[in-house]
Amino acid sequence: MKKFYHDTHLHLDLYKNTYEIIEYINSFKSYTIAVTNLPILYERAMKTFPKSKYIRFAVGFHPELIQQFSEQIPLFYEKIKKSRYIGEIGLDFSKKNINSKELQIQVFTETVKICNKIGGKILTIHSRNAAETIIDIIGVNFNGKIILHWFSGGLKQLQRAIQYGYYFSINQEMVRSKNGREIISRLPEERILIESDGPFTRGINKDYKVQFIDDIVQELCHIKNYDVEKIYELLKNNFKELLN
Repeated sequence: MKKFYHDTHLHLDLYKNTYEIIEYINSFKSYTIAVTNLPILYERAMKTFPKSKYIRFAVGFHPELIQQFSEQIPLFYEKIKKSRYIGEIGLDFSKKNINSKELQIQVFTETVKICNKIGGKILTIHSRNAAETIIDIIGVNFNGKIILHWFSGGLKQLQRAIQYGYYFSINQEMVRSKNGREIISRLPEERILIESDGPFTRGINKDYKVQFIDDIVQELCHIKNYDVEKIYELLKNNFKELLN
């Protein structure tokens, strides 16, 4: 059986041993979208780390940082015009971030507008307590690919996102929780992708190992009632389709 590895949401630049992890990812041929939290961090990553066939850095502006680093918003708009991979972006309406709600919406709306106009971009999106607004802003006819990362919204929002053709990246925390497994059970098989969200998930918070993918695959076998080979095959097809 040939395994296929991918990770659509890894904070590669936040690890202490980033160079070692890059070599490790290359050795396993694991296709990776390395998200960033600020445009200036994206610039630094692009200048600092070696090029890799298997790693693509995404230009991001985490919603939790929008207000604190608002002076970087113009730089972010410039960077997203030139990068195919965009993330981590989105909205966060949790209690500690609600004060910046209007600015978050303004920046996210403009980001979607720019990306939609250019076309062909892949967005990995944070939607904590904000799934309804996220879906309203993106809509049904986005000219690119949408990945809802670590989705935790309600079933109504889930169904809308599925109907609109969005992808969902699932991680170890999701397969460990009742709510996460319920969401995964409702996902069409052709919309499932894998993410680590490292270093923010248990088991890979200090060091990164692709075996977390094998663990998720095993759980997917139980949730979807498929054999292991079929899961790896559909994940490979989904990732290829994401890039098309």
